[in-house]
Amino acid sequence: MPLLIIIVLGAALRFYGIGHQGIWYDESYTFSLVRLHLGVMFDRIPHSESTPPLYYCCVWLWARIFGYGAAGVRSFSAVCGTAVIPVGYAAARKLLHGRRAALITAALTACNPLLIWYSQEARSYELLVLLGACTLLTFAYARERPRPLALSLWAFTCCCALVTHYYAILLIAPEAAWLVYEHRYRKLVYAALGAMALVGTALLPLIHAQDGNHMNDWIGRSPLGERLTQVIPLFLIGPQTPARVVLKFLAFAAALAALALLWFASRRRERQGALLPAGIAITGFVISLLITPVSDTFLTRNLLALWLPAALVIAAGLGAARARLLGVALTLVLCGIGVVATVGVASNYYMQRPNWQRVAELLGPMPARGHRVILVLRNDGGQPLALYMPNLRYFKTPEQKGVSEIDIISASDIHHLGGFCWWGSACNLVPSTLSRTYHIHGFHVVSRERFEQFHVLKLVSGQPTTVARKSIARAVHHPRLFRDDLLLQS
Repeated sequence: MPLLIIIVLGAALRFYGIGHQGIWYDESYTFSLVRLHLGVMFDRIPHSESTPPLYYCCVWLWARIFGYGAAGVRSFSAVCGTAVIPVGYAAARKLLHGRRAALITAALTACNPLLIWYSQEARSYELLVLLGACTLLTFAYARERPRPLALSLWAFTCCCALVTHYYAILLIAPEAAWLVYEHRYRKLVYAALGAMALVGTALLPLIHAQDGNHMNDWIGRSPLGERLTQVIPLFLIGPQTPARVVLKFLAFAAALAALALLWFASRRRERQGALLPAGIAITGFVISLLITPVSDTFLTRNLLALWLPAALVIAAGLGAARARLLGVALTLVLCGIGVVATVGVASNYYMQRPNWQRVAELLGPMPARGHRVILVLRNDGGQPLALYMPNLRYFKTPEQKGVSEIDIISASDIHHLGGFCWWGSACNLVPSTLSRTYHIHGFHVVSRERFEQFHVLKLVSGQPTTVARKSIARAVHHPRLFRDDLLLQS
């Protein structure tokens, strides 16, 4: 019964308001891909994505059952996120040898803000967490009794995880090394590793093609130190939360207290149980640093497969035999922080993904005559807006004939958010200031509207006219507009 209550709570936190937030830039690629024919989608993945195809295949089928809207597509991640709770519980029962620690693992999983955030995002990360949890569970059985069924299930879940996200290797490699060390004379272990090696080899051409699309180059241009310092806070309290500083130090204190309880208030068997997930988490983290010189894609969301083994260590301390009420109290603190963060995101649009659908509604239908040009100042809004506006494409030519409307969109500066933000909330938008008017020959301002962090200025002309890119660039005081800066609707 307690586990069922925890699962229901976790599902409620994940499904509440799942379609309310806007579809942000990264998600827009998923929504565009799943609407294509399956073969066309496979052709596009090497050019538009940096992860393997399993998630997109699952969502491609899922969307045809539950719809192509935000709630329909995202609900697949929410189901995966909910499923992590019982799988994490089962892995904890097997590795930590205690029902209390297993229930605490389930509670921490259900209420973790980072897992909830990615359970409401149409990307592969929550499926990675689920399959990573499955590898941990099947690994625990294979380690105990390396029989054909156990090893086959472990190898199968590892292959699925690897075909979902390349960073699944952070979990698979330590598990494989541990199995080889403990059962190095078992031929079945090497057969399982051989099957996984074949899958990894089959992915090499896709890895090479995706490396050439430079989709992840922006990660390497940001300081590694800054990305490193984000890992623990994001693992504990997620990407956004009200009173972030206070809750961060409260979560840090609770986590450190859990480690102290593991050291001072646990029995030998409890400490031994925590040793294995701790070793997996630490080894996986070291591997992520070692591959950084080769592929600098170190980012917290890519490390999500390591969240569960790290949580098992915390749960082992909180569920220690002599921790008693203190362990329960600290568990409630960490779970309370998760609920506060989730409610805070649901009630504050600055902490949510930008609502591009509402921007499209403010822009309204196409002009009765001529084309419309759209400029999102300092941001590329083409991908999300294209989901809501028909016949939207990039304005690639030096000039365009027959334009009767120009819309300029800016995003407000958010003073309490910012820094290096890559998780899709409003802080991901580059702030800009919208002028009262823009001097573009033949056009005059007819409206200026605001919705949440967006400002929309609409200019129209009396009759369709020719507009040059350079004239718009001069008007917005931008010396050069790149290919992706201007959008055209016709």
